[in-house]
Amino acid sequence: MENQAGGFPGSNLMMVPAIPIISFTICVFSAFLIFTKRPRYSFDSIYSIFIIFLAAPHLGHLLVHRFEWGPEFLDFTVLFPYTYGPLLLLYIQNITTEGKRFRKADLLHFVPFVILQCILLSRLFFFQPPEEEFSPYDWHRPSRGFHPNGGLLVTSMLVYSAWTFLLLNNHRKNIVNHFSNIDSIKDLRWMYWSLVLFVISTGVHILLEGLLFTDLRPETYEPRLVRGAAVLAFSVFFCWFGVRQTVVYTHRELHAFKERTAKAEVEVEEDRKKYEKSGLREDMIPDYLSKIRNYMESEKPYKDSEFSIDLLSENTDIPRFYITQILSETLETNFYNFVNEYRIKDIIYALENISEERPNFLRLALEYGFNSKSTFNTSFKKVTGKTPTQYLEEISKVGSV
Repeated sequence: MENQAGGFPGSNLMMVPAIPIISFTICVFSAFLIFTKRPRYSFDSIYSIFIIFLAAPHLGHLLVHRFEWGPEFLDFTVLFPYTYGPLLLLYIQNITTEGKRFRKADLLHFVPFVILQCILLSRLFFFQPPEEEFSPYDWHRPSRGFHPNGGLLVTSMLVYSAWTFLLLNNHRKNIVNHFSNIDSIKDLRWMYWSLVLFVISTGVHILLEGLLFTDLRPETYEPRLVRGAAVLAFSVFFCWFGVRQTVVYTHRELHAFKERTAKAEVEVEEDRKKYEKSGLREDMIPDYLSKIRNYMESEKPYKDSEFSIDLLSENTDIPRFYITQILSETLETNFYNFVNEYRIKDIIYALENISEERPNFLRLALEYGFNSKSTFNTSFKKVTGKTPTQYLEEISKVGSV
């Protein structure tokens, strides 16, 4: 039964507006945290814009429902989801690429949003539509059928979700050839779940639009509540982890990247082109590999948890892409596994010569360059086939015989 105001029963009216209020508050607070963050990076700015635009539809529904603003304002705010896909893509591009800057060409991603806003504004100011009765609680307006821009919005979200997913996969393949320690900050695993929630929100949008062609009345499945809950789940998850995200590449690597001179960049590019044409010469591989191994064994740079392939390249004077190719094609491994094998070998030697009955594995892991016990345990089992505890028990039995 509908009440005299044209809405739904009072209990639902009090419950539904809570979702946009919570979502809007979370987005605004997250934006505030990012704006006060020091240091703040370029991907943080993209993140701030994204969550402000994420808050816009929530604000629109709040004003329309609470203060009975006209449907034109609601139409204006619900166009902001057209920017979500492009902003997610640019966020991932910026955070996963060394020295990546926002380019003017990136603005082309927002052309559909600008065009639609211009069409909306021109209709409001130059082509006044005939007045019609509008209830702020009838925001889905099922009598109008599928929204004319609904298909375009869904297509945009799905295309950008797939594009972003491919970038994340490419990033995860690249970082094993760059870092000796990989955590959730570097591999951006939280973004995979964000994308899942983003796609679920898009699926909910498709489902609700599809239900408009059925005989079900909106009050039977509460489209505002369902859609709002999906958006709220994504907002909470993305804001929580996005605020905590920092640079993928370390401050030292970013600084070195920015300080690289134009001359050096030209030389590297020339070497790369030469390498792409002729390939790494077979007679160079033994010398390069020997140089890498000598440096690793004598200097033990892997005891630094931030040791990266850039530092290896810098200290051996071997181009980074040569090192990657040697490790991949000659040793059939990647930089991440290559370095951790050295760490595990040193830890094994320490375990075999340690006097403690129950050594502190975390202390050993940190001493030899691991940044967490879980990473150490995974690498140890990969190298030895046993957990650290199992290995210690085995050498203890051998020693007691």
